[in-house]
Order: sequence, then C-alpha cells, then structure tokens
Amino acid sequence: MSDIIKKQSTELAADTNVFTAYLEKLGLPTDNIIATTDERAVVAGNLPSFLAALSADEKRDARYLAKFVGATAIGLFDAALNYVWNEVVLNLRKKAGVYGVDLFFDAAVGGKSRDQYKDEADLAGLKDTVLLETCRKLELTSDVVYRKLDHILTMRNEVAASHPNVASIGGYELLGWLQTCVKDVLQDKPSESAIRIKALVENLRGRADVIDEPTRLRFSAELRNLATAHANSLLITVFGMYADPATEQVLRKNISLIAKDVWGCAKESIRYHIGVKIDGYRTNLQQDRLTRGLEFLAMVDGRRYESLPARLVALEDLTTRLYGAHVGYDNFYHEPPFMAEIITYCAKASDIPPPTLPRLVQTVVQCRLGRGLSYQEGVSPGARPLYDQFLGILDEKGIVCALAALRAPEINSKLDNGIRQKHLANILDTLQSVVVNDRLREAIAYLKSDISKINRHLESREFAELMEPFVYA
Repeated sequence: MSDIIKKQSTELAADTNVFTAYLEKLGLPTDNIIATTDERAVVAGNLPSFLAALSADEKRDARYLAKFVGATAIGLFDAALNYVWNEVVLNLRKKAGVYGVDLFFDAAVGGKSRDQYKDEADLAGLKDTVLLETCRKLELTSDVVYRKLDHILTMRNEVAASHPNVASIGGYELLGWLQTCVKDVLQDKPSESAIRIKALVENLRGRADVIDEPTRLRFSAELRNLATAHANSLLITVFGMYADPATEQVLRKNISLIAKDVWGCAKESIRYHIGVKIDGYRTNLQQDRLTRGLEFLAMVDGRRYESLPARLVALEDLTTRLYGAHVGYDNFYHEPPFMAEIITYCAKASDIPPPTLPRLVQTVVQCRLGRGLSYQEGVSPGARPLYDQFLGILDEKGIVCALAALRAPEINSKLDNGIRQKHLANILDTLQSVVVNDRLREAIAYLKSDISKINRHLESREFAELMEPFVYA
C-alpha cells in the first residue's frame, strides 16, 4: 500500500469558495454547509494511512467508505458521518440477529408492543438509541464502546445532516469517530457468550425428543457461564415460549425440565417482570397464556409472584411507553400524557410498588435530564413540571434509586453535556428538599459541590463511602 499518495483537499475537490459562490448564486445558505479547505486537508492527509491499515476484504464492498471519502472531499462532513453511522446500525442489527432476535426483542421491547416485533426485518423498527442500549445491556458491545457510540450518535443527531444545526465537525473529530466505528464495531465479532445463548435457545427449540438428565445437567452448567443480562433474557424467552399456546408439547416439556435452573440464574426484578406479564394475560383475558404462565410459576416455586397489584402492571406498561416516547420522534409532545397518567398512580412514595421503583425512577430521571439540546433545553416543557412533581414525592428508597440511576451507562455517558448538568443540578435540588436521612443529604451535597465534575464524583471513593449503608438499586 506504499504507492498510495496523500492528496491535498484542493486536489480531491474544488476549493470551498467555488461551492459557496455556487450556493450564493442559487440563493441558498452558505454558512456552516461545507467544511473549510483546512479541515478537508486534515482528512485528506490522514485518511489514506487509515484505509491502508484495512484489509482488502474489508474494503472490497465497503460502499460506506467510498461515500465517506466522496463526502469529505466535497466538504460535507455531516453527510460523511451519516454514512458511517448507518453502517454501524446495520452491523449492530446483524449482531442482534446472531444473538437471536427473540432474545433481543425480549430485552429491547416491553409492554403491549412486544408482540409486534417478530423477525430480523422488525429490527429496523427500533430507534437507534434503543438498539444501542440493548446491545450494551446484552453485552454485544462493551460499556466503553457504548459510551463512544452514544457520543457519536449524539453528535450525529445534533451536528450531522439529519437535523438542522449550527455547529460544525472538525477533521480530526471525524477521523476519530470513523476509527471508533470501524475498529470497535465493524471489525468486532459477536462474543462467545452471545453465540452460546443463541445456540442454547436453538437447541432447545430444535429438539424432537425429551431431554435426558445428563443433557439437563450440561444445560445447567452452560447457564452458570452466562452473564446476568443473558440469563435474564433467557428467562423471559423460555417463559414466553412456554406460555405460547402454539408451542409444541415436546418443547414445553423440555422447558419444564430446565425452568428452575433458568429461574435461579435470573435477577429478582426479572422474576417480578414475569409476574407482570402474567397479570397482563389476566387483564387482557388471554386465558390460555394465563393458564400456562401460572403453570410455569408453579414449576419454579414462584407463586409469590403470581398476584401482583394492578398498579404495578399499569406502571410497568406506562414506564415502557414513556421511555419509548422519550427516545422517539416529537418526544416533547408525546411524553406529557404518559407522565401525567403515571402521576395519577403515584400521589405519594408508598403508592409506587417496590418491583417497579428502580426502573420507573431511572426513566423519569433520564427524561428530566433531557436530550441535551438547546431548544427548550432538551426537556419536554409539558412534562417537566410532572417530572419535578414525581421526584418531589420520593422517599429514601426512591432517592437512592435516583442516585443509582446517575451511574447507569445510558445516563452516565451523557452527563458531560452542559445543558444536562444544569438539569441535574435541578434534580439534586429537588431530592435534597425532600430527603430526611442526613447521610443521603450529605451525598447529594457532595454531588452538587461541582456539577462539572459529576462523573468523577460518582466514581469517587468518598461518594461510595457515603452510599455504603444503602442498598444500591
């Protein structure tokens, strides 16, 4: 590859002034449309060495890279970023397919919408944010890679061609994002754990005979090698298969033989989630699924999860719909109705069922922090007072959940945004106004002492010591 010659930006495309003059002649805007010649020179000077490091196989069908080169030569850096990001999304969808779409949708989609997602074609129906967060949750990407991609997605949305913007992309920035997308995603292969769980489900579905005891023991041993997130997804999937009236009798029998092992590996919150699904069958008069669901609970000695309050079922569904509205289009208009309905169930802290408390609080915190945009400071104006009202009724357990939510990767990775830091200060003010426990009050004051260093504070030993007496949800 030594024969590749570095090109100056002016050799790859006409000078910026030529384009801006042409746009002016057409009566079109010229400000912040085309990258400067200097920025294009940065890309033109460094891109050949990056491409030289890629194998011929990687480049042969890489149309996104050809479009990237063309867009950067012209100076359309935002379009170049879009081409790369679209390739990342396609790659993550492929990883979801390798993992198993049923397992992936069980983790990505909740509530009544789950039945609408059936095969790989439906992956296109997931928002990029949901796709990215689910890949992290299922460990198809690492936490570090998730943080990088989440930043790129934010910049793609706020700076790139997909939305009106007033910011610009630098040449070195663009090359860094390209490297992250190629090295950390497009060249990354599915993990052994992801392949293992898909094999477990496929082997279970594909068996024509009832498994014997040695096979069950091998299956149980495999379960112990799974990450918690994978075990949680597996429980939701095998329960769904067992409750499905169309499931063959042999498969249902095999599930009954491994159900206790799967149940024992999953988190308590996922067991409550199973109880919520069963109550949903009861509410929707799905008698066949209800009968099978109760059978499943009996097999795993989970009767205490059988009769959950209707309030829990409703709040679980509303939390899912609120989150979907937040990450979807026109979220400013779609968030308030869901939050208003949530408030009707939560006049005081004791009204919130413990199983749904962590997820509900985290979702409200995420929505209240907003999307980091300058318009309306990124928060739905109609929902904002409702979020503050909800946070203002939290008791000690709810406040602990709110502080724990700040360390969740899907929230923590966005806290370097100045607009979100302003909202975080407001959230902490609200929590501090209702907290009774002196140690919690001290923990909140510590975080407020310098919001610009919030991530450093959240990971500090001092904060960990302050939170040590509390069960970190």
